[in-house]
Amino acid sequence: MRNWIKTRIAIFRAETIGSVSVEFMLILPLLFWWYAASFVFFDAFSANNKAMKSSYMLSDILSRQTEIDNDYLDGLEGFLEFMTRVDSGVWIRVTSVQFSTADGYEVDWSYSTGSESGLVTSQLASLNLDDDYLPLMANGESVILSETYVPYSPGYDVGLLARTYSNVIVTRPRFTSKIANTDF
Repeated sequence: MRNWIKTRIAIFRAETIGSVSVEFMLILPLLFWWYAASFVFFDAFSANNKAMKSSYMLSDILSRQTEIDNDYLDGLEGFLEFMTRVDSGVWIRVTSVQFSTADGYEVDWSYSTGSESGLVTSQLASLNLDDDYLPLMANGESVILSETYVPYSPGYDVGLLARTYSNVIVTRPRFTSKIANTDF
């Protein structure tokens, strides 16, 4: 009996009929996941890239102004929506920050197009914006702090969670010492 079992096992191991189709059926779900995941990961990378490039473009547009108002900033939110091809949930916050040797970094004005409020001077330190983003500046120098927030949700569930791409860009005004907001 024992030899009969050994013989049957040897015959089973040597048999290759149908092994390709069985292996294909075992690997097929992984191939489908990989195919869908490659689209999702590329789309996420592309969305992040669009958000970053649009943020730099928005910051460059702001740096070329001498004065702006809140309607202009609302229009820039529409520009960001157009550039990133996201219909809702996009918002920006633009803050003018001035440095003085006596008081340090101070917020001149801040405006947000989303549900968030504008920044105040005390929030610069609590959000680590002064240490992480703001450069060393001379007394009386001013910069524009542009924050953009672009939501992303993947098309397929491949393990990548929905997220918000946020970018913080600091730009010096090009044609004036400080950009004025006429609504403040």
